[in-house]
Amino acid sequence: MIIPVRCVSCGKLISDKWTYYKRRLQELKGDGFGKRTYFNGGEVPDTAERKIFEELHLTRYCCRKVLLTHVDLIEKI
Repeated sequence: MIIPVRCVSCGKLISDKWTYYKRRLQELKGDGFGKRTYFNGGEVPDTAERKIFEELHLTRYCCRKVLLTHVDLIEKI
């Protein structure tokens, strides 16, 4: 499993947060893990990802982006 070690933009250490993020996301979403959330440009819905980022105290959008967009390529092979 290759996980991101540091944020690409700011250099903050985020590898210690990856396992918690992945486990907590599975707990919060449960069976609806593949369910999509659509944004209409109005209000921002309170998503599971947002709750986890607040628990981890990740406030920078660059660090959030790294965790949100990471794809585990080892599982794909």
